Amino acid sequence: MDFLNIHTHYQLREGEATVPSFGLHPWHLTDEWRSQLVLIEEKLAATNSFVGECGLDRLCSTPYARQLEAFEAQVALSERYGRPLILHCVRAVDDVLRFKGGTKQTWVFHGFRGKPQQMQQLLAHGISVSFGFRHNEESVSLCPADRFFLETDDAPQPIVPLYEAVARRRNISVEELLGKQWENLRSLMCALSHPGPSLRSAEV
Repeated sequence: MDFLNIHTHYQLREGEATVPSFGLHPWHLTDEWRSQLVLIEEKLAATNSFVGECGLDRLCSTPYARQLEAFEAQVALSERYGRPLILHCVRAVDDVLRFKGGTKQTWVFHGFRGKPQQMQQLLAHGISVSFGFRHNEESVSLCPADRFFLETDDAPQPIVPLYEAVARRRNISVEELLGKQWENLRSLMCALSHPGPSLRSAEV
């Protein structure tokens, strides 16, 4: 069984798998983001893929008003096509939660490093979390097994050591952790229009 890597910016290593995702990152939003969104929608229509990563980032140089518009549009795509959303969020949790209200799709807060209190707030709003190499160990210990994923994000290294570290922290075997990760993915993918995920590495 391949090691599931829910979000990566690098080519997968042998023995790893991911799900394609297409989205407009808040760091790279230009004045032409609406025309780029048309291409994103075309890819969503043609593939079993997630929306993202997309979201809000109060520390980047992109005008925040533009970020809000683009994020709202991508939330709408997630709902329209019934796709999970990979969320980028930096110091904007309150705004993100306002967008989440009334939506049906699961969002995955990628690269989550917050404390358990913030994690519980996200979980209560139907947002799962994804842990990378930099994470809060208490949050990793306390997160419900069916509400988190693992990722390498922008770290150019294999994901296996992360599985090993998280398994030790949760006092379970790597095999048990891996099986639960795939079970969580199947739960996310069950609403898609095609029978199964097309596993590979692809992101805009």
